[in-house]
Amino acid sequence: MQLRKKNKASQAKKFAPGLHLVDMARPLDDLLASGGDGRLALNARDQRNTYGCTPFPRPVMLDFGSSTASSISEQAYGRAQAAQAQLWLSATLNGAQDAFDDQVEAARRALRKHLGASNAEILFSPSGTDAQLQTLVLVKAVLGTPLVTIIVGADQTGSGTAHTARGHHFSDRTSRGTGVDKGTPIAGLSEQVSTLGIPFCDEAGHLRSDSEMDAAVYGAVANAVGRGEKVMLQVMDASKLGWRGPSAACLDAVTAAWPGQVCIVVDACQMRLGRPQLSDYLGRGYFVLVTGSKFFTGPAFSGALLVPGTQVEAIDQVAATPEGLHNYTSSHDWPRRWHRLRETLPATPNYGQWLRWEATLEEMNAYFAVPTAFRDSLLEGFAAQVPRLIAASANLQLLTEHCGAPVAEFSDEMRHRTIFSFVPHQDGQALSLERCTNLYRAMGRDISGLLPKDAPEPVCAIAARICQIGQPVALRHRPGAALRICASARMVRDCWARAATPPEALAPVLVDVGAVLEKLDWLIANPQYCEMDAS
Repeated sequence: MQLRKKNKASQAKKFAPGLHLVDMARPLDDLLASGGDGRLALNARDQRNTYGCTPFPRPVMLDFGSSTASSISEQAYGRAQAAQAQLWLSATLNGAQDAFDDQVEAARRALRKHLGASNAEILFSPSGTDAQLQTLVLVKAVLGTPLVTIIVGADQTGSGTAHTARGHHFSDRTSRGTGVDKGTPIAGLSEQVSTLGIPFCDEAGHLRSDSEMDAAVYGAVANAVGRGEKVMLQVMDASKLGWRGPSAACLDAVTAAWPGQVCIVVDACQMRLGRPQLSDYLGRGYFVLVTGSKFFTGPAFSGALLVPGTQVEAIDQVAATPEGLHNYTSSHDWPRRWHRLRETLPATPNYGQWLRWEATLEEMNAYFAVPTAFRDSLLEGFAAQVPRLIAASANLQLLTEHCGAPVAEFSDEMRHRTIFSFVPHQDGQALSLERCTNLYRAMGRDISGLLPKDAPEPVCAIAARICQIGQPVALRHRPGAALRICASARMVRDCWARAATPPEALAPVLVDVGAVLEKLDWLIANPQYCEMDAS
């Protein structure tokens, strides 16, 4: 362990170093559930957050819910434990502030390497929603105002996007624990910013074709520029249902028509895109929003913004962030090269956010250690078999419509579908969003205790299964709501560890999918247990 020479700036920003040491020594479970908004808070009943996930491993769970969130794995938990211990040791030698900043910079370098984003700068944040606020700050600095944020796929992005896209509070509590009024302006950020949503469905509730989406996006940008507004165009790759829009050709046309007046931001928070595609986006000067908690199954919440190298020099000139943003971010979240900007931000470490990214990096290490051919073959097999399993259920209707498509030349193994959405039915009628929500919650719990004492053993076994699936998504183009079964990086890693061929390694995974669907069918046939669990 090397002693680091402390600089005057870091010394000046230090305060109560003893308290920092106490804070970083808190139990790991507490830290992993800290440093986020109210969605991260654990309930007293079973120590799960809003998404039904825990900050500790749940190895008995059947987990296919990565499109929403995942509980931390044993391997990732071990990485977080080691990182916490390493930080403590470093802090005793070099001081808490400098030690923490070093660890965050190391995580930044590791993430850049995993994603093949060598020329990008990385800003960390508690969630993809928080990262949208950071993006708005930078885009306003690059483009100026008045600015309109055009949100593509507005009906399938995060619920907070409608607020963050115009610089408003998206919750009643910020990641730094400050109470705020949801939906109200953030001081210094919301001025001269407006929003426009372009959902996948049109006003009549009809699903747009890819060409219709392109036309809607191009027209919206043209109208905004015609009004004298700058445009932050937030595009989707990919949505909660795995949809994309607009096309690459549309984006090329927009940037060619209005150079210097449009910044393109890619919502890639699901992380279901190939590294070549990510590299292409950055090479074109697009900002990219990512998270570690979807495909890569890091613990919720872990967000980041990738800033393309072509935009970095302009941002070098930014001297400060809006005062209202100080409730959401600290200096450690921003790269060291932006030292003037960092000096205006609070220096309070967000240990939870950093540890969640450490856990994600462990998942990335394991995933990218799997040979490319195995990853490709396994995801291809999963994409072929899961729709058949869903179609075999009389109560589940596979959502076959799909907007947009990955660009084949940039998609590597992520050209395969990894989110499988379906609409639960009972007696031929699609279940409402409320009923699907109760179904989703009951799937994540052992509800065998609600059964009569004389219930058959097979029924008890079904009710006892703990199954994590994707949260329900409201649908506009058809009745009901969609639940989701998803492939993930962790699934691929676990299959590789079996030292078998892809079909052999996938076989037990498909058995687990069948067990998940069996519990879904049972709950649909016995809705009283969903209602009892909800109460």
